Amino acid sequence: MAIRIITHKKISTQQNITDYLGIPTFEEIDLRTPEGVQRYKERFGCQPNSEGTNYRIRRKFQKMPSKSLEGVRFLSNIYNERDQRLFAGFLATMFGYGGIRKAAQLMKLDVKTVRKGKKELKRREESLKNGIRREGGGRKTKARSESRYEQALQEIIRDELAGDPMNEKKWVRKTLRWMKKELEKKGIEVSISTIRKTLKQCNISLRKNVKYKNTRNYPKREAQFRYLNAKKNEFLAKKSPMLSVDAKKKEFIGNFINNGSTWRDEAYKVLDHDFPSLAEGILIPFGIYDLSNNEGHIYCGTSRDTSEFAVDCICRWWVEVGQKRYPHAKELLILCDSGGSNGYRRRLWKWELQLKLADRLGLTIYICHYPPGASKYNPVEHRLFSFISINWAGEPLRSYEKALGFINSTKTETGLEVNGYLVDKEYQKGIKVSDDQMKSLNIEYDGDCPQLNYTIKPRTDLNQMR
Repeated sequence: MAIRIITHKKISTQQNITDYLGIPTFEEIDLRTPEGVQRYKERFGCQPNSEGTNYRIRRKFQKMPSKSLEGVRFLSNIYNERDQRLFAGFLATMFGYGGIRKAAQLMKLDVKTVRKGKKELKRREESLKNGIRREGGGRKTKARSESRYEQALQEIIRDELAGDPMNEKKWVRKTLRWMKKELEKKGIEVSISTIRKTLKQCNISLRKNVKYKNTRNYPKREAQFRYLNAKKNEFLAKKSPMLSVDAKKKEFIGNFINNGSTWRDEAYKVLDHDFPSLAEGILIPFGIYDLSNNEGHIYCGTSRDTSEFAVDCICRWWVEVGQKRYPHAKELLILCDSGGSNGYRRRLWKWELQLKLADRLGLTIYICHYPPGASKYNPVEHRLFSFISINWAGEPLRSYEKALGFINSTKTETGLEVNGYLVDKEYQKGIKVSDDQMKSLNIEYDGDCPQLNYTIKPRTDLNQMR
C-alpha cells in the first residue's frame, strides 16, 4: 500500500516495490491535523519532521575557509601547552556536536587534551599564574626518581676528579661510558646524556687536547692511583685523619694587578709592573685540606717555601685542630704532590716528618704522593685553592691583612670553611740531611711504587733525635 503524506509545504508519496506490480492503493496521512500526526506515529513509530519524513537529512559539514584554517594553525604553533588546550576547547565549543573530535583533528591534539581544555574553559580556571603546568607535572628527573643516583655518581668520580687551582674548572679522567657501567654495578640504570647533564651542573666539563706532552710520564701511574685511592678509602672507613697538602702559588703583597673582575664604579689603579722589588712582602699559602670534614687551613708564610715550613704547618694544624678533632688518633694519612717542598725526593721533608710529627707527637705517618704530572688530582687544588682564587679575583692584595681576610671569608655551598693564619718565622734554604740521619729514619716503603708510598713510625730510641 502506498502512503501519501500531506504537509503544509508539499505532498509526498512513499511506495514499496510491490505497489508497482498491480494497481496501487493509497493511504492518505494529513500531517496538518492531530489525527494525521497520530496515525504517522502509529505507522512509522516516530515523530514526523518538517519535511514529512522519518529519514534524517544529512547536512554536509562546512569546511573552514583556508584563511581561517591558516590562522588556527598559526595560533596552534605559537601557543604554549595551556593556551593550545584552552583554544582547542573553545573550538570544540564552537563546532557543537562532535566538536571535540573535529578540534582534535584540526589542531593535531589528543581528544583527552581537548576535552580537558573544554572543561577548563567552562570553569574559567586561572590556574596557572605561576606556571604552565600544575605543580608536580611532567616526568621526574633521575635525581628525584632515583635518590641514590647523585650520591653514587659523586662516589665513583671522587677519586678520579681533578681541577684547576686558579678557577673552578674540574674534569674527570674517566669516560661517561665507564661511569654508566659503574652505576649499573650499583643497580642504577641511567643514560649517558643524563650523566653528562649532571656533571655540567657540577661544573665538570669536557676538556680538549692541548699541544703538550708530559716528558715525566710516570710508568706506574695507574697502579699508584689505585693504591692511593685504596688508602683513602681505608682511612675514611676507619674515620682516621686524612690530609691533602700543598703550597699554592706565591703572591706578591702590594698594589699589583690580580687577574679577574669585580663589580665597582671605578676600576682599581695598580702598578704597571709587578717587579718583586716593588712588593712589600711575599705570601706563600700552604694549604691543609681535611677531607673528612671539608675544612681548609691556610698557613701563609712570609719568607721561603721549604720542607721545614711545610712540616711546621702540619704540626701546627695537629696541635691546634687535629688532636682536638681526632682525640684517639694514632695515625695520619698525608696526600701530596711529587715535587715542591713536600716532594718524595726531599730528604729534609722525610727528616722533619720523622722528627716533629712521628717522634715528638707519637704519630704514625702514612705518606702517598701523586704521580709526577698529576698534581691537579690532589684534592687541595680543586677543593680549596680554586675557591680562594675565585674569592680574591680582581682584588689587589695590598696587605697581609687583606689577603687573610679573603682567605677567611672563603665559603662554598657544600659547606667548606677556610681559616687563614700568618706564619712570620724566617726559614732558610740549603739545609742538608746527612746519610747517617737518613739511615736513622724509621721508614717503611710499600706498594707498587715504594718511592711514592712510605710510612714513618715513631722511633723508640729518642737519642737519635736531633
